[in-house]
Amino acid sequence: MNYYTKETLITLLENETKLIELVSGEGTAIISEYGGRLLALFPQDDSYNLLWVNSNLKKIIETRNRAIGGDRYWISPERDFFYKDPENWGEWEAPKGLDPAHYEILASSDTSCTVSSQTFVFNYMTKQGYQGEITRQFKLLKEPYETNVPYCGIEFLDDCVFYRPHLKVNGWSLANIISGGPDNPGTVLVPTKFDPKPISYFRTIPSDRLKVEENYIAYKIDVDDVYKLAIRPEDIDFSRPAKIGYVLKMPNSEDYGFLVKLSNDIPRTQNECFDIARDHPEAEIGVIQSYNSESPEKPILNYGEIELQLNQFKTIENTTHGKAKHQLFGYIGTKEEILDVIEKYLGITNPLLF
Repeated sequence: MNYYTKETLITLLENETKLIELVSGEGTAIISEYGGRLLALFPQDDSYNLLWVNSNLKKIIETRNRAIGGDRYWISPERDFFYKDPENWGEWEAPKGLDPAHYEILASSDTSCTVSSQTFVFNYMTKQGYQGEITRQFKLLKEPYETNVPYCGIEFLDDCVFYRPHLKVNGWSLANIISGGPDNPGTVLVPTKFDPKPISYFRTIPSDRLKVEENYIAYKIDVDDVYKLAIRPEDIDFSRPAKIGYVLKMPNSEDYGFLVKLSNDIPRTQNECFDIARDHPEAEIGVIQSYNSESPEKPILNYGEIELQLNQFKTIENTTHGKAKHQLFGYIGTKEEILDVIEKYLGITNPLLF
């Protein structure tokens, strides 16, 4: 089982890494110094964490593994930085200099904190290494819509610089999300323009996992097989700050949880993003993405992901610099309450839920 309450998560990690609790009126966000990320989001102190966290956290940290969970910052294109054999999409490995890196907490209060790390990544396509620095600021936020539903909201300001000019790089925000498995899957919801054309980044997503509606796309997260969905910038409704949401009937509860990512700092055209699809490299590029993993050690369940490709980096005074602001809100409530929250953020009425 890897569903964590606030108390169990803090007790487990109190001797493993520094944690910062950002406390709102109702809920709590927990920032982990290890990995420099939002590790947990609790709309209520007695609820489960809405973000997936690894079931073997101590070992993960002891071995300097990146897979602790939470909401992390990466860079893309994945092919260049994560595949040691990029021509054949072979030998995938996350760069340790990027994640978990060596973050330190620079400042903190009850409602905000800042972490920073030196970073090093290797571009396997160009055979060049890039040194730089990542600084992340986290701040509690009030909800943009009045819902009267328990929530917790965080704003991220991600600032990454590499000490080389003219690099083709995007920031990348990825939230690990929990699922109840095949018996209780969650649903990713992406609001779109009329008649969207989703992209399968790995194998073609079967029709029983993906539904294309007039103004949104629904995608199943059951952590039972590997698929990845991507949405083209041409299909994104940029009039709406919320870009992707996730709803799940919470394990061992009648309540529903809802996570939603918001940002205006994402690519708006194909030429502003470089993260091509692995199994369909000739396809168009998608800048909103969602991943469904496989769980080989059931009943312990792996994760899904909701992801945003962030602004293209710019060359500034002989460096390549990326800066992006984005938000994550989490809610807990009855099904009817959560459907109302979904409509406020995503503009979707009575969405299809898997």
